[in-house]
Amino acid sequence: MKTLVFLSFLIGFLLHNQSTAQARAKSFPTPPASSNRLFYIQRSNDANTVIYDANMLSNKKLDPTKPVQVYWIRYAEKGQREDLSSMQWRMAYGYKHSQTSNQANDFDICLNAFRKRSIKIVSQQGKPVALATINGRNACLQKIFVQLAPQSGFIPRVQYIEMFGVDPEHGQSVYERIIL
Repeated sequence: MKTLVFLSFLIGFLLHNQSTAQARAKSFPTPPASSNRLFYIQRSNDANTVIYDANMLSNKKLDPTKPVQVYWIRYAEKGQREDLSSMQWRMAYGYKHSQTSNQANDFDICLNAFRKRSIKIVSQQGKPVALATINGRNACLQKIFVQLAPQSGFIPRVQYIEMFGVDPEHGQSVYERIIL
């Protein structure tokens, strides 16, 4: 009986935490739409947002030297656009990329802070999209929410990451929380 009560409590707690986190992640500002927008990252400590846009050349192809443009929108300040510092690029929000062998305009990128999962940058119906595995499913990545540990010092400690996307075949929302 005690085990059943504990399991019921644990399931309720986990469901409440998931819905609370999803609501919190949804309450952050949504960056303005852009035809080159791939995805964005928001963190629990403030509303500042890291934007990942496809870096398109005049011939409508991705720039092979830098296929993704990464920058801040500083919502917690004046909402201004700002480049990443070199430390922010190296330690967290930058990426390494490689061209996929089967398509000249498709790239694999790995974020410097989260190398466990690659993201594919491809063109679908003439628009650049970021494809990632979310909860075991192929999805168009829309946003990432990072929950930081409170008072974790100069180098923030990540408690979990939430990935939000859309299944490209069925149009269904896809969500996953990754506990670190």
